[in-house]
Amino acid sequence: MKRTRRVAPLRRVLARARKRRSPEEARLEILDAADRVFAESQPDQVGLKDVAAEAGVSHALITHYFGTYSGLVEATLERRIRALRAAMLIRLRESGAIERPVELLGMLFRALEDPVHVRLTRWLMASERPSSLHALGLHEQGLREVARQIISTVTAQPTAELTETVELSLLVAVAAAYGYAMMKYALAGTLGRPASFALDEAVQKTLGTMLEAHLRGHLDDAVPLN
Repeated sequence: MKRTRRVAPLRRVLARARKRRSPEEARLEILDAADRVFAESQPDQVGLKDVAAEAGVSHALITHYFGTYSGLVEATLERRIRALRAAMLIRLRESGAIERPVELLGMLFRALEDPVHVRLTRWLMASERPSSLHALGLHEQGLREVARQIISTVTAQPTAELTETVELSLLVAVAAAYGYAMMKYALAGTLGRPASFALDEAVQKTLGTMLEAHLRGHLDDAVPLN
C-alpha cells in the first residue's frame, strides 16, 4: 500500500522549534506523535519521516533517541505496556481487588481493544525483531511484579510453589487474552459466529472466572480461612 506522507501544521512546527525541551520532554513528544501516527496508519505504511513531521522535529533527532524505526515502534509499545502494568498494580493495592480477577482482566482486554496496541504488537511479531519483545519481557519482568503484588495480599512468606502457581496462572491468562485479541475473527469463525462485543465480553468473563477458580484454591491454601 502506498505510504501517505503526513505534514504537520506549520505553526505547530514553529512553536515546537521555539520551545526549549529537555531530552526526556523531547522523547515523550516524539512518542506522543508516534501514537497519533499509528492511530491512523499501520506501522508498515509510515516511517520515521512521518513521525518527525507529526512531532515537528527532525528525522535525525528521532534516530538520536530511538536508533531505528523498529526502535521507535518498540518504544511506543513499551510505554503502553508499562502504563498498563502500573494501572494494574495500583488496582491491586485496593482492598478486595484480588477477589475480582474479571475486573483486572478487563483492564488487559480494554488495552487489547486499542487498535494501536494490537497493530504495534502484530508488526513487531511479524518483523525480523520478535526478540525485542522477549528482551523487554526479561528486562521488565512485569508479570512477576504483578504476581508478587497478588501474593503479598495474602501472605508475607510465600512458598516457591505458590509463587510459581500464581506466575504461571497469570502467564496463561495473558497468553489467552493476547491470542484472542490477535485472532478473534478466526477464532469466532471456528464457532460459526461473528466477532462481536458480546463475544468479547463472554470470553473475558469466562477467562476471569477460570482464573479466579484456579487461584482461589491455591491462595486459600496459603492462608486457610477461619
